[in-house]
Amino acid sequence: MIEHKIRKINTLKNKIEDLAPRKEWNEAFFEKVKIDFTYNSNKLEGNTLTYGQTIKLLKDFVTPPNAAPGELLDLVNHQNILNNVFANYSSQTISEDNIKALHKELMKDLAQWNDDGLYSPGQYKVFENYTMRSNGKIHNYLLPTEVASAMEELIHTTNEQLQQIDIHDVNRHPLTIATRFHQELLNRIHAFSDGNGRIGRLFTNLILLKEGYPPIFIKDVDREEYLKRFEKSDEDISPMLDFLADRLIESLEAKLEFIQKKQ
Repeated sequence: MIEHKIRKINTLKNKIEDLAPRKEWNEAFFEKVKIDFTYNSNKLEGNTLTYGQTIKLLKDFVTPPNAAPGELLDLVNHQNILNNVFANYSSQTISEDNIKALHKELMKDLAQWNDDGLYSPGQYKVFENYTMRSNGKIHNYLLPTEVASAMEELIHTTNEQLQQIDIHDVNRHPLTIATRFHQELLNRIHAFSDGNGRIGRLFTNLILLKEGYPPIFIKDVDREEYLKRFEKSDEDISPMLDFLADRLIESLEAKLEFIQKKQ
């Protein structure tokens, strides 16, 4: 099943590259999807602004009445980070320094934090964090004392794997590498006190962007299934890989349709 999806991903990517130079169409497509990416990534984290309100805020600079300052800042800061990543992805590194730097910008405003005492943009967590599984059990992330070494290992392993890519081998495909990174950072390490999901999805997409793929995003309607895939992928990333493969196919198909309409 996943082999079939990987072949479809490769075919779609080849069609896109045959139709037009990558840079020209990347810039136009990125402009199209930026607000969708920002809206959906923040919606997954509980942002209550509607899609229409998000468009008015980010495109027309119209502030929705009675909106919480933290929610507005979440969207504006995320969009600014996304502008930077999309414009400079070829020179952006998969490194601890870059992850911390982008997290610092993403979460720089105190109003974005639910607990003032946890305010620590760009710094690894100093308190334990956890989540509640759908079965009611608590899932603990790594202890704060374990984060630095785990992040160093994750970055080293990811960059090593990126040097050995083979798009015809599922285990060495860029999507598989990005999925391993995504699962390890968000399901095991959870390196920061807040903003993990957003920064994790940004860097998952940075891995894909650097290898010539369009960004993927998880829509709010897929939120429940997305969270379930974390649980199902505790020991084996296959369920999450299958889920993200569908999202990448959707993004590739959207980009292909976008280019064909413009020609």
